[in-house]
Amino acid sequence: MSTTAISLMVLAIPFLLLRQSCTSPVTKNPAENYSVCYEPVCYERAALINQSLNASVNPCEDFYSYACGGWMSTHEIPRSKSTIGTFHLLHDQLQYTLRDILESVVIVEENQNITSKLAVAYNTCLAVPEKGDRIDVLRNILNVSGLGHWPITLGDAKPDTKGNCTEILKDLPISTLFLFDIGRSIQNLSSYAIQMSQLSLRMVGRNQLIHPDKGSSPKIINAYKVVIRTTLTLMNRNLSERELTELADVLVDFEGQLANLTTPAERRRNLLAIYHNTTIQELENNFTEVPLRHLLTKEFSKVNITLFGNETVELFALDYYDKLNTFLQNVNCTTLYNYAGLQEALNWAELASEEFRNASFELKKVTSGVAAEKPRWEECVKTVNTLMTEVVSYLYVQRNFSEEAKEEVKDIVSKVAAVFNQTIQESQWMDNDTKITAVDKLAKMGAKIGYPDWLLNVTYLEKLYVYVPRLQLNTSFLEIYYALYRNHWMRTLMKLGQPYNRNSEWSRGAAVVAAYYTPSTNEMVFPAGILQAPFYQRGLPRSLNFGAIGFVIGHEMTHGFDDRGGQFDADGALREWWTYKTRTEFNKKAECFISQYGNITDEKANMTLNGNNTVGENIADNGGLRIVFKAYDTFLQDECQGVDTRLPGLTNLSGKQLFFIADAMMWCSSSTVQRLKLQIQYDVHSPTQYRVNMPMKNFAEFSEVFKCSANSTMNPAQRCTSW
Repeated sequence: MSTTAISLMVLAIPFLLLRQSCTSPVTKNPAENYSVCYEPVCYERAALINQSLNASVNPCEDFYSYACGGWMSTHEIPRSKSTIGTFHLLHDQLQYTLRDILESVVIVEENQNITSKLAVAYNTCLAVPEKGDRIDVLRNILNVSGLGHWPITLGDAKPDTKGNCTEILKDLPISTLFLFDIGRSIQNLSSYAIQMSQLSLRMVGRNQLIHPDKGSSPKIINAYKVVIRTTLTLMNRNLSERELTELADVLVDFEGQLANLTTPAERRRNLLAIYHNTTIQELENNFTEVPLRHLLTKEFSKVNITLFGNETVELFALDYYDKLNTFLQNVNCTTLYNYAGLQEALNWAELASEEFRNASFELKKVTSGVAAEKPRWEECVKTVNTLMTEVVSYLYVQRNFSEEAKEEVKDIVSKVAAVFNQTIQESQWMDNDTKITAVDKLAKMGAKIGYPDWLLNVTYLEKLYVYVPRLQLNTSFLEIYYALYRNHWMRTLMKLGQPYNRNSEWSRGAAVVAAYYTPSTNEMVFPAGILQAPFYQRGLPRSLNFGAIGFVIGHEMTHGFDDRGGQFDADGALREWWTYKTRTEFNKKAECFISQYGNITDEKANMTLNGNNTVGENIADNGGLRIVFKAYDTFLQDECQGVDTRLPGLTNLSGKQLFFIADAMMWCSSSTVQRLKLQIQYDVHSPTQYRVNMPMKNFAEFSEVFKCSANSTMNPAQRCTSW
């Protein structure tokens, strides 16, 4: 089985696996209470750690610099990237592996199976720079989207174009003003529902659009305007410089006004407060400027689904909807149309025009600090892994998945869950009613490891791409991309009205370096791509696997009980299952983290961290570290009689010290200043050095293991804790 629901009560791990992790293949040091691993894999890891450490740094003053200082001195940021790190290097290895796989697939243009279609898609993607522009295809896509007259110059606009834009809005893509999807209903858990949220801003961030004259915003906005001007020119070569400048200025200003209607991410963390269960008819009655029923009916007509006014809509942005309704009463309809055309064109222009790719890269240079473009093959591997993720995953796991890795990860999941259960039971700040529900949620938390069972069923895979026609090498990649996107979107729309199947749903493919927790299904997912060194490696002392992949497991598990994940119950329903008393106590703990991280100023970026936006990840980092360390300590005492296993040449480092080093080494990284500034503004994760130092500062056992004095930086008097 590749999809595994882990229960606290059920676990079957071969006894030999557990025995090997303690005593074999190692040599016991008779003078000390530890063993040493002399297998090749242990020599390799010892060398890796030696290269990563900076022994001149006191681990009690700056553990991140101690664990990663050597690594940072030998790893420069590539010119084509804005960051480099352990995660990124493993991702790069995966990209090379996928390239080898994709280049080995035989291209067949007649009687194609799904892997043949993948091969054609990949090779036509590679050929994009040589095949020339395909503005004709871009124009056809705009025509299909109801934007065939784009752009309309302001001089050509009709006099009565302000206000009452309902008729124009009816013909525009629904994605112009909303984020729209079909997902598992968070109230009726057995079915799918229409889910809508506020507009998603893609090319430029919310802060830059709202404050275009602040800080580094002018450079970013100017580069964005060049992208807009380039896109306008692609569709109308007759536009004058004055018209291009005027249109670009108006469109950026318009997008800034829309951005101002949205709520920043840190104020959208309370899902219970922003969620509204409503219907299409209720929304249309309350917000008359938005022809929602028409827009949704038009969308679902693509798959022959008829909608009625009583169809449920799960809305996560009532405030945005209210502001938008007022905004549309006075909007310039020509500008609205032009904005819709721009957003649609931006979706596809990268594959239609070299001129656009160049302008887009100049924007990327300003926003992220890259200095060179990625190799074409790298872009294409990423693109087809997104467009045909199931097929790429199918080919990948046949070559690269280890069942042994899966078994050991299952074992660690079980051990971590047992400690988490104990932590809940012993918690002094939770009352009994909340504890009972929390334990039930933990017991029902699923863990999908590797890949789904259906991934190796070729007949099933073929059905996933039923709307994809025969693909030919002489077809433009833009047409192929559009066909694959359309197939995915039609399958998404067809979920409405269908029963929800938890086991068949994997929101990401297996060939990714990632792990995630989904609150609405109460499950963790550990794809095959992350079950590789240095996160997991067979034959290493268990301290290293607990510290790396074990931390990832603990982190994701803790997400089920952070400020957002904790709003969903054991079955994935959004509801308040905490008592008022316990919720109040938890909020106090969350506020401690918000204040602690929010008072950090990053010297490189010269910016203060956003403690509110990162609180969920910070809780997961802190809780995950504590829970997994306790799981390792329990394993060491119960199954190894307290005898830890060390590495050759590093016997001065105990198993517990190796645990913390393994955790820190996952986060070794360097970023450009531009990338770091964007991360601090928008990312829910804190920069990597704080993901290492802050949880360890907050964990007294860390200071005990490294014998940190009471006045050292890593051993503060005041700590924040949750789990």
